[in-house]
Amino acid sequence: MKRLLQRMQKNKDRSIPGKISKIFLLTFILLSVSYAKDNKIGDNPDGSRAIPVHVIKLIDPDSSVIWLDETPLMPFSTEKTCGACHSYQTVRKGWHFNAGDSGVAAGRNGQPWIYSDPYSASQIPLSMRDWQGAFKPAQIGMSNFDYIARFGRQMPGGSVGDDENAQSLEMFWRWQVSGKQEINCLSCHDAERSHDQAEYAAQIIRQNFRWAATAASGFASVKGSAKDMPDNYDIYAGSATLPSRAIEPAVSYQSERFNDKSEVFFDITRDVPDERCYFCHSNKTIDSRRTETWHFDEDVHLKAGMHCVDCHRNGLDHDITRGYADDSRSDMMQLSLTCKGCHLGTDDNTQFAGRLGAPKPLHEGIPAIHFEKLSCTSCHSGNRPEENLLQLKTSMAHGIGLHKTNKNDQVLPHIITPVFVENENGVIEPNNLLWPSYWATLDSNKLVPLEIQLFAEVTRPIIAHLDSLGTGDWPVLADSTLSKVLDSLQTKISRGKAIYVSAGKIFYLDDQNNLRNKDHEQAKPYTWPIAHDVRPASQALGMNGCADCHSLSSPFYFADIRKDTALKQAGLQPLSMTDLMGQNYLESRLFSFSFLFRPWLKYLMFVCSFILIAVIIIYGFKGFSRILTAVSENEKDNSTGR
Repeated sequence: MKRLLQRMQKNKDRSIPGKISKIFLLTFILLSVSYAKDNKIGDNPDGSRAIPVHVIKLIDPDSSVIWLDETPLMPFSTEKTCGACHSYQTVRKGWHFNAGDSGVAAGRNGQPWIYSDPYSASQIPLSMRDWQGAFKPAQIGMSNFDYIARFGRQMPGGSVGDDENAQSLEMFWRWQVSGKQEINCLSCHDAERSHDQAEYAAQIIRQNFRWAATAASGFASVKGSAKDMPDNYDIYAGSATLPSRAIEPAVSYQSERFNDKSEVFFDITRDVPDERCYFCHSNKTIDSRRTETWHFDEDVHLKAGMHCVDCHRNGLDHDITRGYADDSRSDMMQLSLTCKGCHLGTDDNTQFAGRLGAPKPLHEGIPAIHFEKLSCTSCHSGNRPEENLLQLKTSMAHGIGLHKTNKNDQVLPHIITPVFVENENGVIEPNNLLWPSYWATLDSNKLVPLEIQLFAEVTRPIIAHLDSLGTGDWPVLADSTLSKVLDSLQTKISRGKAIYVSAGKIFYLDDQNNLRNKDHEQAKPYTWPIAHDVRPASQALGMNGCADCHSLSSPFYFADIRKDTALKQAGLQPLSMTDLMGQNYLESRLFSFSFLFRPWLKYLMFVCSFILIAVIIIYGFKGFSRILTAVSENEKDNSTGR
């Protein structure tokens, strides 16, 4: 209200109708808040597949319409602008925006955010969801503000970014300066070619949370950095004392985009373009034999003309289908959009196969046990397994697609792909794998990760010089260096023993100050399932016969999973693929060994069958001959009267 009165006073020369329109708009917004439970005009589609034309007013975070002659100009708020016609609170319940809601089921493990820092030899999986093996940001001393500032670059907003209840008192003034990270509807639904999501990411890194969506929109630009502003900075009045060379955040709009009613055209699309998905969901396989983008094929569904949202659908609630059958949210309609539901139909036949023209596979010659013990993705998705497993860079983990990102292929974090893991339902599926490396305390056999500020001030002075070229790769930690860091950390903690977790083990100093290591349950690798890219059927595992998986040299069973670590250790044995599958290595070897004789067994069966048939025929003729002889003798006896 204060903001509105200031604007009305400053613009008192504006026409009476203009003032009345502002008062009317404010009244409309207040009524909308009062009746938030009522559906809005955009919440109930009438069934038309045509996309409504969006020529609308821009509304700022204070619920005021943006006029180009105002000073200072404010960024538009997606919550207020889009929320005038669409229920913002309903949308923020969607999967992309609800990670901070403890009441939402976590679902199966997904790709985590990864705190990686070569100067502390760390790569730590983080998630706001209760995913097995991932830490909450608060566990390593990362506030919600710091979490958004670091990872919000490839978040569409919402979650803890616009939840005032999730803002700590300590960071209150920083939130006031930076603003909320509202759900950016344009991240997905803006079809304008000039929309720049990389610019959105750059604004988040500069802590310009409230300005980010505006800067990326294609009809505005933002300069300055909230990160450089003092805590007492006022976005309306500025600050009397700014740091040297600091530039206040400021927005400028393209005036030609505004009509005489101060309305702007948004090129909104209902069907989200694949490129929008790719900004946050791109993968780059690190393979010395394939170094160019064209060396890799897109998902077979996309090459066939489909789009991401053909399978990953949602309604107004934006609770997007994740596409796996065990999703607790799945109903029969969602199950029809899984691999099995689309290609084979649902078990109760309420949804038939062939949706969107999906071919129905025959799977001729494949024993039925494979469909009980293997997911569809085991044979059809991700990179084919090789003896030397590959590394993967992703948008979320490495910021690929951002301005000035580190393009070194060995930059942390190191993600290994593919590994085959038995899930909680006893089904084997392909996964990506990350070996967590972090500093912790061990107390009563429980690992508690140290906070970033604590371990960074100890590790960085000791480790930083090891990466003098700034490659972003692991520094090489000799035993003496690790011992030095652990010894220094021990003086900083009040309880427990200083620990370094890496390569599936914990490393610590014993009472004689000797470096020791042992296995620990909390040191296990973090894995998450692979769904894409789906390969053509002709490139599926098993197309070359049983030996694709069941041979002594098959990487499906017997590839060694290297223990990725900064440690200069000679005794770290690789993990076997069978360990992740929950299978016995020796039994798997013996079973695969039996396939060496299976081709011979076929010939042996053929020979035995031939001999058996020959014996039957020979003795059949002999028996038939004996019968004929007996009949002949019997007739002869009858004719002689015997």
